[in-house]
Amino acid sequence: MSDNQPIIQLDEGWENIKNRALDPLKELLDKDFQNQTKLFSNKEYAEIYTVCYNMCTQRSPYNWSEDLYNRHGETIAHYLTEHVVKSLNQLKGDQLLKELVRRSDNHKVMNKWMKNFFIYLDRYYVKYHHLPLLQQSGNSKFKTLVFDVVKGEVVDAILALINNERDGATINRELIRKAKEVFEDMGMGSIDTYVEDLEAPLLEATRSYYSNKSSIWVNEDSLPVYLQKAERCVEEEKLRVVNYLNTESESKLLKVIYSELLDKKQSVLLEKEGSGCRVLLANDQLDDLSRLYRLYSKLPDSLPAIADIFKQHVVDCGNDKIDLRLTRLDRVSGTSSSNTNTNNNEANEKEGASVSDDPQFIKDLLSVHDKYLRVVIEQFGNHAAFQKGLKEAFEDIVNRDAGGKVKTADLMGSFCDRLLKSGSGEKLSDNEIEDYLERTVQLFGYLSDKDLFAEIYRNQLSKRLLNQRSASDDMERLMISKLKLKCGAQFTTKMEGML
Repeated sequence: MSDNQPIIQLDEGWENIKNRALDPLKELLDKDFQNQTKLFSNKEYAEIYTVCYNMCTQRSPYNWSEDLYNRHGETIAHYLTEHVVKSLNQLKGDQLLKELVRRSDNHKVMNKWMKNFFIYLDRYYVKYHHLPLLQQSGNSKFKTLVFDVVKGEVVDAILALINNERDGATINRELIRKAKEVFEDMGMGSIDTYVEDLEAPLLEATRSYYSNKSSIWVNEDSLPVYLQKAERCVEEEKLRVVNYLNTESESKLLKVIYSELLDKKQSVLLEKEGSGCRVLLANDQLDDLSRLYRLYSKLPDSLPAIADIFKQHVVDCGNDKIDLRLTRLDRVSGTSSSNTNTNNNEANEKEGASVSDDPQFIKDLLSVHDKYLRVVIEQFGNHAAFQKGLKEAFEDIVNRDAGGKVKTADLMGSFCDRLLKSGSGEKLSDNEIEDYLERTVQLFGYLSDKDLFAEIYRNQLSKRLLNQRSASDDMERLMISKLKLKCGAQFTTKMEGML
């Protein structure tokens, strides 16, 4: 400051600043800047800044930096307390949110201009004394004097609107988004305030809401309908995050929804009479099975329970095929007891089943395996739990007594013999034979006693070769190559030596 510059007394200078800057600013704030495109002209701003500058650069005892810093804060605090808080305390619900957003926006403008007027304080006084910057000080006062006072009512208003939307009402999403931004702004560079003051109550309210809904839906709805509602809720909550919540909230919200709608109700849902998981499998409700997996795949620990139901269903389907075979054998046995030996062979051929040769049984098992392998891949995402379930189910099926004191390995061997032997009555193209062989080797993989199958297969191969009944050397080699790929070279050495 020039030595010739007249000394500015504190009250004189403050009155000048107050009349030319602070009072007009507060008046404009209360009027929401109506018809005001620019609050202060460059000339007005320069004059006010110069007064502040001169008051801060006068020599002691006339350097008013400390006083101006304190009065800067007091001015903001007084306006917030007397104008903003009193206005907010009179409102509820939507009106409270609108006023909070308006007052927050206005405060940003006020804080900006208050900083600009007294910016010289930031440059020297604030740095030297390690004080909060003017803008930080203004933000802190809004948080302490306004936000902390009304945040409880504000959160209640936001949660009420969100629950109304969940119930189908149309709400002002933009208002919630702007109110959410106030919480984010109060974090002053972090989202801690948003997380602690808005997200935490939101998650608890979400838990309560969906807990109540799930209790109603689980009693009223079938499993497919319940899953459709759950999936719709998941998508709607994702959309809420996009529309008016912080993106960090999505995973936490969905975790609550999956817990309340799916995890806690899993056993009841899966066992629902007339529509549970077993019914979906039995009725081939593929879309519903896909939805079931899609939802529960977000809860990995819940999948084994579904896989166990799947496994038991496959076992039951396999057992049904075994029962059908036993029924055919009983019919053949009943026919043979009333016929001569000559007629007995004709009866066996007619029924398509005998103790050691039942192509229909193997075809039935292949059909079951193909069907549920597709379900594992297409409906259950080829998840390891369901692969394991299918494997264990077929290990149970193919290692059971298949009736007549024969093993499935015997019947698989006879089935391959039919495919590879000329004049067997199986009129198939090479592609069809190769397909059957490939699928039969898949079944073979579930056998616990693979050596038994190998012995049976070698005996039948030797008969085909000795009797010149092999339909194709290429097909014989193809089958052996498939077994070799499955079990290794040592397993097929003797077979390869026979060709």
